[in-house]
Amino acid sequence: MSLKEVARSYGHTAGVTTLAAGYNSRDALLLSGSDDRTCRIWDTRTNKSVGKISGFVDDVAAVDFVGENSIAVACGPTICIYDQRSVGINAQASDTTAKIKQADNDSEIMAMSTRGDFIAYVDEDGHLSVCDVTDPENPARFTGAHEELASCVCFHPEEAIVATGGCDNQVRIWDIASEETVSIFKAHPVGDANRLVNPPFVYALDFAPYEDCTVVSGHADGRMMCSSDDGSFSWHECHGYSISAM
Repeated sequence: MSLKEVARSYGHTAGVTTLAAGYNSRDALLLSGSDDRTCRIWDTRTNKSVGKISGFVDDVAAVDFVGENSIAVACGPTICIYDQRSVGINAQASDTTAKIKQADNDSEIMAMSTRGDFIAYVDEDGHLSVCDVTDPENPARFTGAHEELASCVCFHPEEAIVATGGCDNQVRIWDIASEETVSIFKAHPVGDANRLVNPPFVYALDFAPYEDCTVVSGHADGRMMCSSDDGSFSWHECHGYSISAM
C-alpha cells in the first residue's frame, strides 16, 4: 500500500519534534512542537497555522490537548498549560494559566500523554508522574522508575493504567490507584548482545485492543513488540531503523 500526500503546512523554522491531534470539538486541530522553541496550532481544514506560542527557553519536547479548552507544552523540567481559546498568532510562553514543575526542578520531561484533565509524563531520570491540571501544584510521582531515561508514555483509553517505555529496553505498566508498577516486559537484543548500534530502546508505544496483546511497542532496532500478562513476542526488522512514533 502506498500513501499519497494530500497537504503540506509550513511555519516552523527547525525540525518538528512532536505532534498531537485534537478530538471532539477540536478534531480539526493539530498541535506541533519544534526545535525552533515554538508551539503551533494548525487548522487541518485550511492547512494554516491559527496559533503560535513563542519564547520557550528550550526545544519543545511534547505537546497535547488536555481538558476541554487547554493545551499542554512540555519544555525542560516544566509543562506549561494554556487556554487554547486565548492563544493567538503572537502568544508568548509566559502567557500560561498554570505550570506543572518537576519535584527535583531539573530533570527534563521527555514525553507526555493526556486523558481528560490528567497528564502523565516521563523524564530523563526514568520517573513517571501524573497530574490533574485542575490541581497543578500536586503532581504524583509514582513509586519505582526505569533504569535509564524514560522515552514514551501512554494512557489506557478506558482502564486506570499507564504504559511507559525507556532506554532500559523495558515496557512498564503502572496502576494509577496504587501509583506502582504492575507489569514489566523487556526486549532482549538480537544477535550480538554487546552491540552499541540500535539496541532495543523503547521509543514508542500504545495500548492494543486485543485480548492477547495489552500494549504494542516500537524499538530502536526496528522491531515491534506485543506484550501481555502471558508474556511478549516480537516482530524483528519491521523497519530498517528506529521506530520513533506509533
